[in-house]
Amino acid sequence: MSDQTDDGIVEEPAGTDGMNQVPPTGAPPGKDADGRSPTNIFTFPMTAIGGGMVLAGVVAFFVLMLIDLTSQTENPYRAIVTWLAIPAVITLGLVIAVIGIVVRSRMARRRGESIRFLLRIEPSNPRYMRNLWLFLGLAAVLIVLVAYGGIRAYETTESVAFCGEACHEVMGPQNTTYLASAHARVPCTECHIGPGRSFWVKSKLDGIRQVWKTMTNTFDRPIATPVTSLRPAQETCEHCHWPEQFYGQQLVNLSYYRSDEANSPWTISLLVNVGGGNPRTGTAEGIHWHMITNNTIEYIAVDRDRQEIPWVRLNREDGTQVVYADPDAGIGPDSPGVEVRTFDCIDCHNRPSHTFEPPATAINLRIAQGSISRDLPFIRRVGLDLLNAEYQTTPEANEAIPAGLVAFYAAEYPDDVEAFRADIDRAAEALVKIYDGNFFPEMKTDYRVRVNNLSHFTNDGCFRCHNTDLVSDQGIGIGTACDTCHSIVAQGPSEDVNELQSDLGGLEFEHPVDIGGVWDRIKCTQCHTPAQGY
Repeated sequence: MSDQTDDGIVEEPAGTDGMNQVPPTGAPPGKDADGRSPTNIFTFPMTAIGGGMVLAGVVAFFVLMLIDLTSQTENPYRAIVTWLAIPAVITLGLVIAVIGIVVRSRMARRRGESIRFLLRIEPSNPRYMRNLWLFLGLAAVLIVLVAYGGIRAYETTESVAFCGEACHEVMGPQNTTYLASAHARVPCTECHIGPGRSFWVKSKLDGIRQVWKTMTNTFDRPIATPVTSLRPAQETCEHCHWPEQFYGQQLVNLSYYRSDEANSPWTISLLVNVGGGNPRTGTAEGIHWHMITNNTIEYIAVDRDRQEIPWVRLNREDGTQVVYADPDAGIGPDSPGVEVRTFDCIDCHNRPSHTFEPPATAINLRIAQGSISRDLPFIRRVGLDLLNAEYQTTPEANEAIPAGLVAFYAAEYPDDVEAFRADIDRAAEALVKIYDGNFFPEMKTDYRVRVNNLSHFTNDGCFRCHNTDLVSDQGIGIGTACDTCHSIVAQGPSEDVNELQSDLGGLEFEHPVDIGGVWDRIKCTQCHTPAQGY
């Protein structure tokens, strides 16, 4: 028989096979035949360090787990430490301990010792059995903790707080605009990953690259868009938004204000031809015609932002094709380095959750809401200038905007500045909120680098394809008439819709400033530029 110490270590005399061997008589208890103490593989420094890491990790895990589970607030950094960092320390400790056991065993064997750690039932050895059950119990607890920690680690990395707050500087613009969007209750992963394992694995692998860039401070400023690895819209957007069921027309009222002293209003009411599969007529119509028919649209963009499109192809259900191209561009599907993309939801709705408002759009909305008073002379123009100014940091902007507003009225309206004081303070607060929600100088991110393809006023949007440059072989262009997508049913210089010129049959567009018929020959963006804040 072999000698077994209290901690379960079995010492075999050299030169035996370890089976039914009886140690020589006269050997002291706990000693081998030569009178040496048996080698303990658990006192090896590497093994002890690994075991200490495991023990410390388990204690820290329990403490942080209780804090995280009982806390009323969600903290991404605490969650990362609890469910990712601490389990990683425990796992590393286990690996180090196992390596230590292997190394110590090999060292002992080279000295002629035979060491084995046996887990067996020995009722005749109460101390060994007590230690054995303690070991098995701790192992079971560790397995449960690892399983639970794995589940919580998955939940942590899928949470909105992890996506938006863990890397605050990098994701600050995206998280801020997301929280103010119509999709604020939709978790980030619903759109950026979607269901299924394949895109989940891809996202985690890509996340390693992103973590490395964040740690080394080599990430892009601004973050490059559009996201090239984003899942196809049909696999994400259409889980909630069924294009066939968005049909008919939608009334939209738009309030604008001129940059004159009176901040003169101009209101337009549009019937937007959303279209879709109309169940009453059985036809596909309107804007959503692009998505709901068996026809497919392909295009080539020559810039990363997909704003310059010199080639479009319509593939009809009957197999025929129509190509619309810019003859001067000389671009086609066989051109080197081009990508032929299939048109989908994101080509129009490219900012469903991360909209960066242009300053004019934001100021118009706040004036209409009343948070910026129309009674302040030139408030729209001054607000545009202050928001569009270059600032190095957000705190700098938050100080400069109110100071600039006060300085303007003190210089231009010194006799009225005190009477305007309350409105100036409210306007300054509103402008700062606009800036903090849409301008991020540290990441060089604002409306100028985050184009919005919905509409055609602040960016080319629809006019990227619906323009006079793209023509078919027969010389036919893609429709550019206003009523292709919407009808103007009311317009005029008033905030009250009832005072506007109206006609349900549709009105010809009237520009707020008389520029003749120029508006019908050029794009809106040729005058309304980012430099002007629109």
